[in-house]
Amino acid sequence: MSAPFFFDERTALNALLELDSTEATHITKALRMRSGDAILLTNGCGELFKAELTIDKHHVKAQVVEVLLIQDSAVAVHLGIAPTKNADRIEWLVEKAVEIGIGSITLLACEHSERSKMSVDRLRRVAIAALKQSQRTVLPAIHDVRNFRQWVEECNADQRFIAHCHSGEERMLLRDALNAGLSTALAIGPEGDFSQAEVAFAQTAQFKSVSLGDARLRTETAALAGIHTFCLINQ
Repeated sequence: MSAPFFFDERTALNALLELDSTEATHITKALRMRSGDAILLTNGCGELFKAELTIDKHHVKAQVVEVLLIQDSAVAVHLGIAPTKNADRIEWLVEKAVEIGIGSITLLACEHSERSKMSVDRLRRVAIAALKQSQRTVLPAIHDVRNFRQWVEECNADQRFIAHCHSGEERMLLRDALNAGLSTALAIGPEGDFSQAEVAFAQTAQFKSVSLGDARLRTETAALAGIHTFCLINQ
């Protein structure tokens, strides 16, 4: 489809939406669109819509006129990850994870964490930009920092994995441990890895220890490898 692609969480059939100033400027200045032209809109919930524009000076409205059959199903993988010291690396991960496909992300506070705070609003903006660029229609939920043990206790995914590098623990390759069609939680620790106590605690909550291969991966690389493995298994 050649129509430009936009995101607005208010999108629904027959809705009349006034687009924000940034999107309006992009439509009128960069794309040079006119009243009556069509755009594609998603609400981030897997649905895709066609809308027609009405342009009045600096005000741009979109009338949603059609639900398109193309839609994405929810991605049943929940990533729990300790933020890296360099915030740019987590932003990069969010961008790539949205492009590949992910359901939700929770930032974790672990014993060896290098960072305790991140701007969830900033990460959501990165996710929205990636969604529009890749023309996906599912925007993942991004949750603020939670204590690792609390996140583990509240996890209700069908299958749960914790990736770590402790050589004394028996670990399967994630690709061999994953079963297709099941909701999945994957825990990725900080650069200093999860502590032995954290691994043991997760195992009591039915998290299986897994490996992502022989190489020692950075936090964001490990997370992306895990997400990609999940998506390949579930294709």
